[in-house]
Amino acid sequence: MAGLSSFHTQLKNIYDQSQMLTSAVISLDKSFETESDRLNRQEAVHHLMMIRTTITGDLERIRNSESTAKYGHTKADAVFSLTGGAIKLLTRALTDNQQTRNFVNNVFSTDTQDKPTFGTIRVCIGPKGLPNDVRAISVSELARKSNRLESEIIRELREKGDLILSEEAFCSLVDKLTGFIQEGHLVLPIPIEKVTELITTSRPEWRAVKPSQTQLNMP
Repeated sequence: MAGLSSFHTQLKNIYDQSQMLTSAVISLDKSFETESDRLNRQEAVHHLMMIRTTITGDLERIRNSESTAKYGHTKADAVFSLTGGAIKLLTRALTDNQQTRNFVNNVFSTDTQDKPTFGTIRVCIGPKGLPNDVRAISVSELARKSNRLESEIIRELREKGDLILSEEAFCSLVDKLTGFIQEGHLVLPIPIEKVTELITTSRPEWRAVKPSQTQLNMP
């Protein structure tokens, strides 16, 4: 009987140890999962911050390019104006023909010229959302090249499903997104619909779902 009792005690000890090991493995697995989730969030935040740095750098380069283009246009406009003024004076001195004078005045008139715009730059987030579909654009340059108004360019982009933001609004959006990612409410990629909802909704609500399936749940 003593031997049987000792055997039962050993079995109980083995069982207890196996339970302890099982609990330890489960706890360790949860720790690994938690750490993996934290690292994934950290990587996503880093990715967004790198994109913001890239976009702001692109905006700065476009801004400098617009300043250069504006300077060149202003200089050319000044030359045109001076040349036109000289030719107008010369025409008046050489002829009394009013039709000729009117023709020269119309050719060198600055009032009838369309004034090109410069310096309107924006961040464009495309239908694929963040981080895969974002770029810096010069609305002014697109308007100049197509001989259209800036408002027409912006309307066309929006009709294609693009979200147009100022630099300040874009940086503020990235700050919000990184905060939500760190809290475990969002993962990359973020669809354009969710980005739009976040911008237009002041108080987002969240679904309690697994991190790999987390998305914004806006009313």
